[in-house]
Amino acid sequence: MIARILAAILLFSLASWNGGTPVLAAQISVSGAGLPAAATIDSQQLAGLPAVEIATATPWTGKASFSGPYLTDVLALLKADGGKVSLIAKDDYKVELSLTDIRRYRPIIATSMNGKPIPPRERGPFWLMFPFDDHPELQNDAWFFRAIWQIDRIRVEP
Repeated sequence: MIARILAAILLFSLASWNGGTPVLAAQISVSGAGLPAAATIDSQQLAGLPAVEIATATPWTGKASFSGPYLTDVLALLKADGGKVSLIAKDDYKVELSLTDIRRYRPIIATSMNGKPIPPRERGPFWLMFPFDDHPELQNDAWFFRAIWQIDRIRVEP
């Protein structure tokens, strides 16, 4: 049993070594009626999108710098055409966002924090991050709880 757990952790956190730099093997499954077809997006595809940085405080980290692509860019890459987006974590925690709110607040799929990849044990490898410090209306539990981490599924609905 312990060997299986260790193997799963190893497979999840490292796919290969690239010049001594670990490459995350994590991926996000994407589905829903708002997509032309079900898809999977991995850490390398996310790294290929323009990264933006959000410096903000969260209840879990204090002030930190998060980097990754805008969720809108991820949805555009997938040719998503929906009005509602659900993000689901590995533990089945789920948040729903309207496309209007996604466009208004411009959250990112953070893949790094303070210049380092976010490990699974620290809410990674994919963490939806909002610019909380830029929008006082987001500084409450209703919005903090939408900053879902360990994202492994996205559903896009019309």
